[in-house]
Amino acid sequence: MLPDWGLDETFDRLAAYGIDALELRVRDNPPGDPAPSFWGRHAADVSPANFLDKVPAIRAAAARTGVRVCTLAPRLWPDKPKVVDAVLAGAYAIDPDAPPMVRLSPPGYDRARPYREQFAAVRRGIEGLLPRTRALDIKLLYEIHVGTVAMSAGRAHALLDGLDPETIGAIFDLPNMSRVALEDTRQSLDLLGPYLAYCHIGGSRPVAGAPDEHGQRQWSWEFCAPEEGIANIPQVVADLRAVGYDGYLTIEDFSTRDTDLKLREGTAYLRHLLEMT
Repeated sequence: MLPDWGLDETFDRLAAYGIDALELRVRDNPPGDPAPSFWGRHAADVSPANFLDKVPAIRAAAARTGVRVCTLAPRLWPDKPKVVDAVLAGAYAIDPDAPPMVRLSPPGYDRARPYREQFAAVRRGIEGLLPRTRALDIKLLYEIHVGTVAMSAGRAHALLDGLDPETIGAIFDLPNMSRVALEDTRQSLDLLGPYLAYCHIGGSRPVAGAPDEHGQRQWSWEFCAPEEGIANIPQVVADLRAVGYDGYLTIEDFSTRDTDLKLREGTAYLRHLLEMT
C-alpha cells in the first residue's frame, strides 16, 4: 500500500508512526514508466533480481529505525525457481537468526477445471518447497485470498492440515475474506489453531451496480478504511486476543485516501482496539 515511497522513506515514515514492522514487496516493477500504484510500479523497487543487492540498505534502514521486515511478498511458487532462489537467499541474508516469513503465490482457481485436482496441486507445490525453507528456518505463508483454491479459513485449514505449522502458516486476510467467505471469526481462528501465523487488517465493502440483462443486480467491491468495511474489526481483534494470537497485525488499506492519513488513523485505530481488549 506504499507505492510512492522509496526504501529509506518507507522505513523512516513507518518509524515515525510507531509501527514495528513491515511486509516488504519483492516483485518486478512493470515495464515502461507508469505512475506508482498498489499493484504496479513501486518507488522502493525491490525485485528478485536486485534483492540481494538491496539487502545491505534494508538491514541499515531496519537498524536505523527499529522497523523490522517481518514478511516478504514475492510471487513465489515452484514454477519460478529463480524467484525462489533469490527470495530465500534474500530472506536469510536480511536476518539469518530470524528470517522474515515469505508469502506464497500459488496459481489462481480456474472455474473451468475440476476443483479437487487444483487443490491437490497447490498442496503438492507447498510440500515441495518445505524441505528447502525448513533448512533455512524460513516460514512460508498461505494467504487466504479471493480467487485461490482456499478462500476461507476452513479451506485453508484443509489445505495445510498435517503439515508442520512451524514451517507453514496462514495469513488471516480480512479484506479478501470479506468478499467471499468471512466465516465466524472465532470459529475460524480456533480451526486454524497453530496455522494462524499472520493477519492483514483492512476494509472492504460491496457497491451496488445496475441489473444485468436477466434482471440480476451486479455487485462490485471497493476498499475502504478498516472501520468502514463489513468485517467487525473490534470483534476480530477480541477474537485474536481470545485465541492467544501474538503475531503482527498489518494495516492493508488500499483505499484512495492519503497514505499518511491511512497510516496515522489505521495505527491509532488498532492501538485503541488492542487497549480495549
